[in-house]
Amino acid sequence: MPVKLIKYELYDLIKSKWLLGIFFFYLSVAYAFLDFGKDTTKAIISHSNLALITLPLFSLLLSTIYFYNNKNFISFVLTQPVKRLWLFLSIFISLSLSLIIGFLLGSFLPFYYLLGIDYTYIRVLLLNAFVIPIFTSLGILLALIEEDRLKGVGLALLVWLIFSALYDGLLLYIIILFSDYPIEKFVIFLTLLNPIDLIRLTTLMDTGLHEIIGFAGKWLLKYSDKLFMFSALLSSFYSLLFLSLGSLVFRKKDF
Repeated sequence: MPVKLIKYELYDLIKSKWLLGIFFFYLSVAYAFLDFGKDTTKAIISHSNLALITLPLFSLLLSTIYFYNNKNFISFVLTQPVKRLWLFLSIFISLSLSLIIGFLLGSFLPFYYLLGIDYTYIRVLLLNAFVIPIFTSLGILLALIEEDRLKGVGLALLVWLIFSALYDGLLLYIIILFSDYPIEKFVIFLTLLNPIDLIRLTTLMDTGLHEIIGFAGKWLLKYSDKLFMFSALLSSFYSLLFLSLGSLVFRKKDF
């Protein structure tokens, strides 16, 4: 039953053209960066920075809108002998898989066509993909909490804005405000709370741009050999955290 649900939901997502839109977006962006930039490292960094801005947005919007659009389907499936946990996981897996497939295929093909196989950009693409399950599970959680569609989408946009822009501004303000105090460990802790920042730092280290990684990055540079695995594990932890909260709300929600 879970496999059948995932197949149906993936097919539904492909019909909605979300997958094709994401695929062609990253295909064109990656090709443009490589073809016009003429610098592989800068192209990888530019593509990664754009992905870390757009992937959370796409993940949040797709998951919230899909959930609101399919409430009737969810209510119907729940009348069948299907466990709520399986239904919830099938929604999460199908949404995450569609985004991951669209992003990885669209991004990989131009790099492979123009550069061949390169270990650096493969690592960067895989690391960027870890953002998708985090914000997909978070988007589903927001849709479960907020009944009103308009408010739910607005809340998703606010969450994206906080993680993508406002968080870094607040962090910089704290560093400037308490610059006379030993707040290094606290700043590093705040940096690790935002998975986008950690993945961005790991990407910069992978591409050798150590001079622009900032204070937190310089501290993490001591652990650069294990940073990729640490970023992947921490991103997986955030995904599981939001997924567990969403599952708890979904199992108790009255549809």
